[in-house]
Amino acid sequence: MKKIILLFSLFLLFYSSAVAQITTIPGFPRADSNVKIIYDATQGTSGLQGVNQVYIHIGAITTGPTSTSWSIVPTQWGVDDPRARMKKVEGEENIWEFELVPNEFFNPTSGQTIYRLGVVFRNVDGTREGKTDTNQDFFINLSQGFEVFFQRPSTNSTLLEVGESQEIRIISSEPANLSLFVNGAEVATETNKEELVYTFLALEEGDFELQASARSGQDERTALINISVVGPSPQEALPSGVRKGINYISDTEVILVLEAPKKKNAFVLGDFNDWEIRTEFQMKQTPDKELFWYHLKDLSPGEEYIFQYLVDGNLRIGDPYADKVSDPFHDDEIIQQNRYPGLKPYPKGKTEFQATFLQTAQQPYEWKYLNYKKPAPEELVVYELLVRDFDDRRTFKAVTERLDYLKDLGINAIELMPVKEFEGNISWGYNPSFFFAVDKFYGPKNHLKELIDEAHKRDMVVILDMVLNHAFGQSPYVRLYNDGDFGAPTEDNPWLNRVAKHPFNVGYDFNHESPYTKALVDSVNNYWLTEYKVDGFRFDLSKGFTQVNSGDNVSLWSQRDESRIAIWKNIYDQIKKNHPDAYVILEHFADNSEERELADYGMMFWGNLNFDFREMAKGGSRNFDWGFYQTRGWSKNNLVSYMESHDEERTMWESLTWGQTSPLNIRTLKNAVNRNQLMAAFFFAIPGPKMLWQFEEFGYDLELNNDRLGIKPTRWNYLDNPDRLRLWRLYKAMIQLKNEHQAFNKPENAILNLAQNLKSIRLVDGDFQVLLYGNFGLTDINNADLSFPIPGKWYNYFTGEEIEVTGNSKTFRLRANEFFLFTNRKLEKPEGEILMEDLITSIRPEEIDPSAFKIYPVPAGNYIWVSLPSDYKGFNYRVMDVTGKVLTESIYTGQDNILQVDVKDFRAGLYIFEIFDNRQVIRKRFLKK
Repeated sequence: MKKIILLFSLFLLFYSSAVAQITTIPGFPRADSNVKIIYDATQGTSGLQGVNQVYIHIGAITTGPTSTSWSIVPTQWGVDDPRARMKKVEGEENIWEFELVPNEFFNPTSGQTIYRLGVVFRNVDGTREGKTDTNQDFFINLSQGFEVFFQRPSTNSTLLEVGESQEIRIISSEPANLSLFVNGAEVATETNKEELVYTFLALEEGDFELQASARSGQDERTALINISVVGPSPQEALPSGVRKGINYISDTEVILVLEAPKKKNAFVLGDFNDWEIRTEFQMKQTPDKELFWYHLKDLSPGEEYIFQYLVDGNLRIGDPYADKVSDPFHDDEIIQQNRYPGLKPYPKGKTEFQATFLQTAQQPYEWKYLNYKKPAPEELVVYELLVRDFDDRRTFKAVTERLDYLKDLGINAIELMPVKEFEGNISWGYNPSFFFAVDKFYGPKNHLKELIDEAHKRDMVVILDMVLNHAFGQSPYVRLYNDGDFGAPTEDNPWLNRVAKHPFNVGYDFNHESPYTKALVDSVNNYWLTEYKVDGFRFDLSKGFTQVNSGDNVSLWSQRDESRIAIWKNIYDQIKKNHPDAYVILEHFADNSEERELADYGMMFWGNLNFDFREMAKGGSRNFDWGFYQTRGWSKNNLVSYMESHDEERTMWESLTWGQTSPLNIRTLKNAVNRNQLMAAFFFAIPGPKMLWQFEEFGYDLELNNDRLGIKPTRWNYLDNPDRLRLWRLYKAMIQLKNEHQAFNKPENAILNLAQNLKSIRLVDGDFQVLLYGNFGLTDINNADLSFPIPGKWYNYFTGEEIEVTGNSKTFRLRANEFFLFTNRKLEKPEGEILMEDLITSIRPEEIDPSAFKIYPVPAGNYIWVSLPSDYKGFNYRVMDVTGKVLTESIYTGQDNILQVDVKDFRAGLYIFEIFDNRQVIRKRFLKK
């Protein structure tokens, strides 16, 4: 007689996670027999609930019994193929069924074996789909002969308390004599059946091995599961000095502490006990029934162990405080791409759901650069950065290697978009699951520490984008009290609201008035400031930190909220208690009175100027003085204004895509760069902290919403383009002014005149003054009378040119998009070509006969003579230097069309002679010796 033990884990992948979403008849289908697949559209991702017609997208897997690669796919996605239409079950709105004989439907070649079926459900065009709760494909294992397995329970290890019961359901692949044994004693039989059902009663504590047996003739197949029956959790107070999470006691022992109020029992499962439920690994419960704890001993120093908590017999979670997560769905990709050297694979077949790591005797990171300069809040130049898209390698190491680029640009603060463990691998990071762990897709935690350390070496502070408004379904804080495997929190969840209290919520909304959430938030903040030595946080969706229920009413949500003010003052106070120089930046966008109170308390705020600057990028003119803290009535310069962020469309994309084309065509790159230079000059001249979004400095122009959350190409090659390099140099020059002169941070006086096309900013810091003038119109201003507060010498920062002001104003010509930045103290001219194309290179070929338009002698002495065509009567003329400054101008009314112009006071160099009327402008160059 042959006796074969079948591994239950072979079938665990399908039946444990999908039994409520899809079922099959028979329960143990074969490739050569009819199979009915039944799908409940209300379960899983539920994207097909209420759809008129559901289609099945199904593939045959022939590469192995655990493979997930579809080998044969007969139908196409998004096509109305009759072969893929499912039938609605009569009398049911959202239950659909589909029948097939796999060998006939897929027609495998000789030698091919169909081990499994991969399944996804869709609507007709594929715009909506149905998958598992975790957004994965469904898999249906096919019997490869005579087999038996446990359909219920759905895991190979089950925990019951004394007095509880468990339904046992055995299924065989063909009629057989079925038997169930408990610790070797037969307790139930069925003859010539495919199913056996039995109720196991937990009458006493102990470990029970259940064996299913199916016998057909001389063949016997068996399957095994275990049931542990336990009594009430042992009660004992938490050892002194022990905190929630993983407490490393020595190189061989840890104390694990899980916060799970009012739960009945908890067990520790892991590599150290082969993932079995054993009574000796039951956790003790504190007398107040708030915490479970377990003293784990005899660990190997330095060895990594993957572990979980089993709570109330059916809930498997990782430690919420762990700093490293083992993921069943996404770690394979990380290992294949070698993103995390030596990453231990998830223990597939032994458990399910996210697990976590512990490791004694870890080698601590040796911090090298603990003494560095931290800018004052108003001095911050923040560079918002997404590790995933900043470099094609998408790692912390890659960012570290580009720190010198940021230093050269003048950046003094890096804001990293969320790097805590988030769901999936490709993400912005606003879907957090574990709040103390670094996401492994970017590399090991010490690579992040190295990045922070190297930034500090360059006097750049590091600010983390902190997401504490919500958690996603894989988080232990959700799963401990929620519907199903990854559903909404239940009403008894200590941390989270069942229904979000405000608009624009994603994931599950934290209750920030709960003492559990308050303790968690304080713990998370202190951990990252201490362990990773970050310098502060930008808090995502900070306006959501409220229990005032505004539903979908954005206006109500944005009104002054006293409870929210109190919540944020408490969070701020807790941060400052241990880290008094930490930056606290809120993405708030609430009523100004609320922001003013919190700003004056010490918090900083995102100041979104994107709408105004996008309009100006296209050619409009807006008043953007809301980007200045004094306009808002604040007493502290805590407004972090920005033209772009990860949430907003790119200004250069607006210029090149929607820019006005007349009278100036902004959609050409040169003009678009000039326009964005003009905006950046004024943006940086507004005193206060500033933020730019990665690659803004060289005019990144890929549309955000073509694939909002998708990977974006880096475009580092843009720096090879002379025009985009001009924009980069402008950013560098303005940041340098901000870094070197307090007038751009904390002036004694700042006057902003931003309402008209001709805009200006005046900054005064002691005896140092700055004047910025810019033409935001699309036509030249030929005679702009620019005011100067004091006569004397002034200097054009971008050209180094000295000008003499004899009164309180001076006349200039400002071309469209042109700007002048004057200082009353000579500064070092910034490096490289920056300003819009010099007139010498921008003159178009003359539209008249060159022989009829002459300037002589060449080179000129004290005078030049200009010969013009005979049909030019009564025209305006002027002479300009290469910056566009008008040196002399008049009207010619002579008859012989030979004009004499006095240039004896001109310095040696190149000049432009220009004639113009209401029809055209014609220019010619000449040289003065």
